[in-house]
Amino acid sequence: MGDRKKIICLVGSLNQTKQLHQISNYLKDDFDIYFTQIFGDGMFLKMVAESGIVDNTVFGRNSSFTINSRDYIESNNLQYDYRANSRGINYDLALLSTDMIVPKEFRKIKTIWVQEGMIDKLGNMSRLVKKVGLPEFFTGDTSLNGTSNQADIYCSMSFGYKDYFSQWGTKKEKILVTGVPNFDNIAEFKNDSYHESGFILIATSDIRELGGNENRTDFFEKCAKIANGRKVIYKPHPNESRERVTKELMHVIPNAEIIYKPILDTLIAHCDTLITQWSSSVYVGLVLGKTVYSYFPMEELEAKKPIQNGGKSAEIIANIAREFINHEGEKSDFISQSTFAKSLL
Repeated sequence: MGDRKKIICLVGSLNQTKQLHQISNYLKDDFDIYFTQIFGDGMFLKMVAESGIVDNTVFGRNSSFTINSRDYIESNNLQYDYRANSRGINYDLALLSTDMIVPKEFRKIKTIWVQEGMIDKLGNMSRLVKKVGLPEFFTGDTSLNGTSNQADIYCSMSFGYKDYFSQWGTKKEKILVTGVPNFDNIAEFKNDSYHESGFILIATSDIRELGGNENRTDFFEKCAKIANGRKVIYKPHPNESRERVTKELMHVIPNAEIIYKPILDTLIAHCDTLITQWSSSVYVGLVLGKTVYSYFPMEELEAKKPIQNGGKSAEIIANIAREFINHEGEKSDFISQSTFAKSLL
């Protein structure tokens, strides 16, 4: 065990944690795998993370994202290394959920960034951050995740996203279109049983919880027009206040059914129409051929729709990681020298 190479997985949300866990399952027999929450360099960023100021993000030490991820890590008996320095381990490779904050110590080793899902809309703040040269996390959202060019290899879920990441800062020759575990086998959700079908499904985003403004009443009124009397099922985002969203929905669509349990993909598979805001779930609806509504333009969503490979993305990314960690030449030469990696460009 002591002589085996070490891999650290930097996670944020529960979905990111599950995704890197899936990848690590293909590596655990050959390498020692550890997990830690995303963190920044220095005492100041550590203090900010632990202060509660950023507890509405994946960077907060006590945020719901972090707590849910830690619970998952513990329940699955995964090894945890807080800030990757509580065990005194020298790591050989880091799997990253974000490249908006990459600690300096990991820029010295091999790094692979893995896309989780949908990237937030690029706004004026994102453009300003890029123009001025500020760190990408200054946007306060994920719009520039995947664009910092700081990782050695980037694993994208589609060719559309590869174009996006390269347009906004990451070298195209670093980006492999591997698909991602969360969205690479969407057809399997059609096999999930559910007692209803043909309904209108509303899946909202945690816009307000992340500091944005939204007229939820206006949104629900538009949903009611789309439903036109048909059965409505509403699935709030896990970060939203149940009391608030229930009151808002009942005021506009009093006969709607609210479901809180995490069965969103199953609901999408059985609905007729999916209404979203900024949610990655829209990709599930698109791949399954549902009528979908989103705040993103449809042509953009179609271009970025995740590739489907029957659930092989975790193994594909793990194989890249295995080759890369054992690569003895310059990090920058790996993709050009790997037949497998070049096949994913």
